[in-house]
Amino acid sequence: MATDQDRVIVTTGATAQATQIHHRDFPEIRAEGDSPSSAASNLANHLTRALDSALTKWRRDAIEQAIAEVQDFARKS
Repeated sequence: MATDQDRVIVTTGATAQATQIHHRDFPEIRAEGDSPSSAASNLANHLTRALDSALTKWRRDAIEQAIAEVQDFARKS
């Protein structure tokens, strides 16, 4: 599965030491961590939980693609 790391958005979190991250296709699902890698791992967990509420194959596929991109980002950062 090809991934696009440009879809993963990293910003400053609530404090100067925190990092906030979200996927461009799912801006409502965000996560924080002490590094981009840990924030990405947290985001992958949040996206995985979102699969429970995905009612269509299209939505599940989109979330699974986002999870793959976030996990790829976590490995490379």
